[in-house]
Amino acid sequence: MQLLLAIPAALGIGGASTAAAGATAATTAATTTAAAGSGISLASILQGTATVLGVVSAIGAGNAEAEQAEMAARDAEKEQSVETLQGISRRTSIKRQMADALGAQDVAYAASGVDLSFGTARAARTDAYREADLGLSTSTGTEMTRVSRLAERAANYRSAAKTARRMGYLNALTGGVDGLLSFSERG
Repeated sequence: MQLLLAIPAALGIGGASTAAAGATAATTAATTTAAAGSGISLASILQGTATVLGVVSAIGAGNAEAEQAEMAARDAEKEQSVETLQGISRRTSIKRQMADALGAQDVAYAASGVDLSFGTARAARTDAYREADLGLSTSTGTEMTRVSRLAERAANYRSAAKTARRMGYLNALTGGVDGLLSFSERG
């Protein structure tokens, strides 16, 4: 169409709009001829675009996967403080139970007329303290183990995030190189 409009303009037939259309057509024809002469075709342009989109997509996928791992790491780190609070709550509960048990024992022994400072009453009191101490130690150990596992999990998630980013860039690089090789094979 533009080529047909360029003919009257070249002959001087028509107004200014025809001349402008002719100039545009001539420029387009020259550009198309130059592109055809340089070996660039629509297929090459589409292939290049697909390669660029593939590279961007690979990087985006790697970053998205890395972001998911980072979020999981942040969640694991936040769970550490929750676990610490739960440990404090467990230890407080154990201490409360010990105090209640000691109070009940003291009342029972005092009601029966036993001196609380020695003998069976004192041994029962010592056993209650030992049992509470064991419960507190177990609770502390459990809390430390859980917090340690959460810290390790967070570190593993962060490592996975780094690996995902690297793999995204590597996939982008290999996709780009593959596209360039395929483009160069077109000639």
